[in-house]
Amino acid sequence: IRKGGAVIWPILGVALVAALVALAKWISLALVRMPAERSVRRLLDAVEKNDQAAAIEAARGLRGPAGAMLRAGAAHLGQTKELIEEVMFETMLDARFRFQRMLPFVAVSAACAPLLGLLGTVTGIISTFKLLTVFGSGDIKMLSAGISEALITTEFGLYVAIPSLLAHSFLSRKAKALSDRMERLAIA
Repeated sequence: IRKGGAVIWPILGVALVAALVALAKWISLALVRMPAERSVRRLLDAVEKNDQAAAIEAARGLRGPAGAMLRAGAAHLGQTKELIEEVMFETMLDARFRFQRMLPFVAVSAACAPLLGLLGTVTGIISTFKLLTVFGSGDIKMLSAGISEALITTEFGLYVAIPSLLAHSFLSRKAKALSDRMERLAIA
């Protein structure tokens, strides 16, 4: 790390923050509760029978953002179909926003880390050329520090980018799966 020069610290900072954000997001997505099929079936049976009181009662026991969406729909059962769809869609959009929150930061980290590594590469090569102009090409040990800095920062940039990219992909799929499940429940 010490041989990576000044650019290694921002790379490590990006790595730390991206890891913390990805972990927090993974925990928050893992804790999202979806209603059980049996509970949803009870709600759908009440809706089919046009029994708003039973639908509201069945929806009251549903947890998580999908439960909130179904409760909003059940509360407006006597209204027009368009109003029910709008109320449920608004709740679903709010949940989708919460599912996606902070995921762009992980993606930006995956894009930013190799660029920081490239910056370290450029600064390492520049310092190597400065040494070449001062000492000439006779002392290889003097040149190796700049080349080492260039390679280390590139390596660390990739060490940060690849897991960040994988984490973003995994978390995005998890968020999309939750959103899709909510949408299927709303359609039902």
